[in-house]
Amino acid sequence: MCGIAGKCAAATRPVPPDQVRAALAPIRHRGPDGEGVWTGPGVGLGHLRLSILDLSQRAAQPMVSSDGRYVLSFNGEIYNFRELRQELAAREVAITSTGDTEVLLSYLAVHGCAGTFPRLDGDWAVAVWDTREEVLTLARDVHGVKPLYYGRTADGGLAFASEMKALVTTGLVAAEPDPAAVGAALLGHSVTWGDRTFYRGVHAVRPGEQLTFDRRRGTVDRRPFASLYEWVDAGLQQELATAPRAEVVRRVDEAVRAGVRSRLVSDAPLGCLASGGVDSSLIVANAVEDRADLPLYHADVAADSERPAAEALARTLGLQLRVVRVTDSDILAAVPDVTWCNDGPLTYHLNALPFFAVARLAGSDGIKVLLTGEGSDEYLLGYPEEALRPILTLANRVKAVPRSWLAALSPRGTRLFWPHPEDTYAHRLAELLSGFEQARLSAANRAAAPAGSARDRRSRDASLSLAQSHLVSLLHRNDRLGMAWGVEARFPFLAPEFARLAINLPDRYKLRRVLRPHDRRHPFVVDKWAVRAVAAQRLPAHLSGRPKRGFPVSIMQRLTVSPKFFADGFLADLYSLDEPAITMALGPKPTEWQTRLLLLEVWGQLFFRGGSPESVRESLHTHTQLAVRP
Repeated sequence: MCGIAGKCAAATRPVPPDQVRAALAPIRHRGPDGEGVWTGPGVGLGHLRLSILDLSQRAAQPMVSSDGRYVLSFNGEIYNFRELRQELAAREVAITSTGDTEVLLSYLAVHGCAGTFPRLDGDWAVAVWDTREEVLTLARDVHGVKPLYYGRTADGGLAFASEMKALVTTGLVAAEPDPAAVGAALLGHSVTWGDRTFYRGVHAVRPGEQLTFDRRRGTVDRRPFASLYEWVDAGLQQELATAPRAEVVRRVDEAVRAGVRSRLVSDAPLGCLASGGVDSSLIVANAVEDRADLPLYHADVAADSERPAAEALARTLGLQLRVVRVTDSDILAAVPDVTWCNDGPLTYHLNALPFFAVARLAGSDGIKVLLTGEGSDEYLLGYPEEALRPILTLANRVKAVPRSWLAALSPRGTRLFWPHPEDTYAHRLAELLSGFEQARLSAANRAAAPAGSARDRRSRDASLSLAQSHLVSLLHRNDRLGMAWGVEARFPFLAPEFARLAINLPDRYKLRRVLRPHDRRHPFVVDKWAVRAVAAQRLPAHLSGRPKRGFPVSIMQRLTVSPKFFADGFLADLYSLDEPAITMALGPKPTEWQTRLLLLEVWGQLFFRGGSPESVRESLHTHTQLAVRP
C-alpha cells in the first residue's frame, strides 16, 4: 500500500514538482520507504512508497511504460499479478521486476484501462496518465479497499489524492465543510460510502468506478467498470440450494483458504489481527499453515476485554500474541490524532480508536501487513440486527393490520399517533442529507437479486447492502488508521472466491435457526453459520462459537462536555449558536448525541479552525469529564 497525489491542469503549462510534493507532505505516513514525482506538460503525479512487493528500486513509482505512453501512480496490491504476468509473457512482453506494479503498467499498455481494470483481483487505486491522448484516468477496486478522492481546481483542472487532507489542507482544492454531510453525521450516517464527503468540493471515486478527465476538453466522465452485482448468479444459487450441507461447508472452507493464501503474498513482515472473534481466528488458523511464525496483534479494551479469547487462540496454535491495553482515558486522549488521520469526524466509528492503537503496536514491531476479518459479518450477516430482522419484519406486518384500520378511520390521526417509520419528515430529511444513497442502493439490490425464495432474496439483499455501505466505512477506518503507522490491512473475506460464494449462499447457511440458545441477543439463531461450521473443524468450540463483539467503546454514556469547549468554535459558527444555544444542544447529561457534537467539533477545529492535535487534546482535557465505570 502507498499514497498517491497529483494534478492535471486545464492548460499545458508545467505543474511545479514542488506543488506535487506539497500534496504528498500531509500523507507522508502512507509511504515511509520512498517518494517519487513525475511531471509533464500540464500534469504531475506523485507517489509515496510502502514497500511490500519487490522491495528494490525497480518497483519505484511513478512508473513510465516502455513505450513512454502511460505513466502510473498506483496504491495497493494486485493479488493475481502472477497470472497476468504469464499472459503478458505469452505476448512476449518482458517484465524485469518481481512485484505487481510493472505487471499492471504493462497490462495497461497492452489492453488499455477498459481491458485491464475488470481483470484485477486486488485492493487498489490508480492514477494513469495517457501522454498521447492527454487523458487522466482514476479508478478504484470493486470493494473500495483503497481510497481515492478528487476535486476540480481553480484553473479548471483536476487534483486527486489518497486522502482528503492532501487536497483540502494544501489549497489544491478550495474545500469547505458540507453542512448536509455534517447533518447526516449527526443523524448517524457514516458519510464514507458513495461519492460524497464531508468537504464540499471533494468527491470520492466510487468502488468499481473509472473516472476519466480529458484535459483538452476539460470534461470528466464517470462510469462503473465492475460491480458486486456481477457476482449474483442464479445458477450458483440453485446449485448451492440443492447441494448437501457438507458439500457447501467444504466449498466455503476452500474459499476461505483461497482468500487467506492470496492475501499472504508479501516480501515484507506480515501479521494477523486477533480480535478474539471467529472471523479473525479462522483467518489465523489458515494463515499459520503457510507461516508458522505468524505474529498476532490484539487491542485489549478496558472493561470490554476479549483478551482471554485471543490468548486462547495463540495457545491453541502456538503463536506469539502482542497486546496493547486501551483504557477510557487513552481513547479520549487519542481523539484528535485519530480524527486527523481519519480525515473526518469519528461519529460513526468511535471504535476506530482501539484499531489505531493496535496498528501502532504492529508498526512499531516492523509489521507492514495485517490480515483482518472484515467482510464476513457483511456477507454472512453477522450483526445482531440482521439475525433479528425476520422477527422484526413479521412484527411490523402484524402491526400494519391495526395501523391500516386506524388509517381507514382517521388518516390524520394515524400520521400523528402511529406514523410509518419511513413516512416521516425525519426519515425523509435523513435520506436527503445523505444523498439518498441507501434508497438507491436498496433499489439496485432488489433489481439484481430477483431469484430464489423470499427468505433467500432478503438475505442476498442484506449482504449486498452491507457490503456496499457499512463495509466501506470499515475499510475507510482500517486504511486510515493502519496507514497512519505504515501498516496495510488486508481482507481475505473480500477475495472473489469467498465474496461471490457468500452472496449466493442460501439464507440457512448465513442465519440458521436452532433449538438451543446461541447468542443472548438472538438466542435461537446462529449467525454466520457457514463460517462457524468451517471454524469448528479447525478451532475449539469456545472460539468457533463466540458471539460477535468487535471493538466495543462505551465512553459515550459517561462523557460530559462543557459548553466552553464549543465557544466561538466550528459548530457555533456553522449553526450560528450562542452559549445558551450550545448548552441546550448538549443537554443535561452524557448522551451519544453529546459525544457526536464533540467529535464534529474536534474535526472542525483541526481542519477549518487551524487547531493542532496537541491544542485540541489540551482543550478536551480542560473541558470534558469522564465518569468512572459503575
